[in-house]
Amino acid sequence: MTRPYRQSNTQHRQRYTGWTLSELLISLALMSVLAALALPVYQQQQRQARRGDGQAALVQLQMDQARWRSTNDSHTTILSALGWTSDRSAQGHYQISITEATADSYTVEAVALGGQAADRDCNPLRLSWQGSATTVFSAGPETDSDPARCWRR
Repeated sequence: MTRPYRQSNTQHRQRYTGWTLSELLISLALMSVLAALALPVYQQQQRQARRGDGQAALVQLQMDQARWRSTNDSHTTILSALGWTSDRSAQGHYQISITEATADSYTVEAVALGGQAADRDCNPLRLSWQGSATTVFSAGPETDSDPARCWRR
């Protein structure tokens, strides 16, 4: 009796391709480190970009106060008198208020809301008009200066 011829197993070995578990864990760890470094920087950039919403609202309020003052004896503290239907900025990141108004000066303020409230150095943003042509831009706890440079021009 003859036995059938068998081929060697070395020819039929399959070659496995793909990622090993350790390679996957290393790549996951690297992505986690990159995300941990990039996320705070991204959030800070978003807060800086959203400051423009508050600044635009305050500058618009400055123009509205000038228009109001041209026909009245003093500036107003009432937003609705200036034509504002809401106390929010255009994109809703700031609450706008007129904190002081006299015949010669006024101060308007934008307080950050929601996620923008984490912008502590620049909260609130302020614009003050004094005398005939002096505008003071300030932010944070300082009422007469902008040490954090929130009003970059």
